[in-house]
Amino acid sequence: MIIQKVDVAINVYGKPYQTAVSIWSLMKNSGQHIQQIYVTLEKKQPEDFDEALLRSLLEGLPIIYFKPKFFFGWWEGRRKGLLNRILLRFKDYRYSIRSQYAWENSQAKWLFLMHNDMLFTDDLIGHYLTKIGDSIGIGQVGQCWNCPALGELCDGNRYWDYRPSMEELKTLYQSRPEGRAVMHGLVQDGQLSWPLPECRLNEHAALINLDMARPITSPLGTVAPIGLKNSLDNGIPWFQGMTLKGYKMVNESYMPFAKHAWTNDTDCGHASLFDKNMYDREEEMAKYELAKWRN
Repeated sequence: MIIQKVDVAINVYGKPYQTAVSIWSLMKNSGQHIQQIYVTLEKKQPEDFDEALLRSLLEGLPIIYFKPKFFFGWWEGRRKGLLNRILLRFKDYRYSIRSQYAWENSQAKWLFLMHNDMLFTDDLIGHYLTKIGDSIGIGQVGQCWNCPALGELCDGNRYWDYRPSMEELKTLYQSRPEGRAVMHGLVQDGQLSWPLPECRLNEHAALINLDMARPITSPLGTVAPIGLKNSLDNGIPWFQGMTLKGYKMVNESYMPFAKHAWTNDTDCGHASLFDKNMYDREEEMAKYELAKWRN
């Protein structure tokens, strides 16, 4: 079997021990595919974050560290409209968008995007490589749990074929008037009805064919950077742009191979960033888990 080299992109905001578990467990299971790991250290970090500690925990791995000039966090701010398109011409601005430094500097055909609170138990990258075929990306498609179309109408495997009009979408969301797509004004005339508002390639663990995607993604093309967010979440503008250009993603769950937010069993890592006790407890769990993967 020919081993295809893959680069990895991971953004770090806090969680040094969880980050180390994420990367070491990935290397233990998929290291044969990995060429470089691009670790982007957000310019702003939690107060007690120790960068030197993280570097020591990852010593010996093929890592390129990068720290952007700006910190965007979850603020939507300028990242839309004409001003955003102008700012995207400037490298310091682009490189402050999640995963963008790796996207523009990788020398590999494939880029694996991942969160820094993953635990890998099998070779997910190898599995993705066997399943992606000639598609532009593979991973879990859709934040379907937030979408009222989930079930009889649509899911991650059927997003390409279920194409409601805006009137149909409005009717659909009558069953979920408190839905965040409604709250952010995305279910109204002038907005996209397809792909649906919650559709994206979840960046918890996704593989991108850079040879295909980079020429049509900013700064070389017109599609928004993959790490750019709209009012809902990261990656949605990129997914919408690619879909409207005719590029289909492969829906393939990472869950048989990895666990996201494994320290709290919720599949969501945000809560601990706002709860110091939870954060410390999860880091302590990761500290003990790390010993298994560094041996």
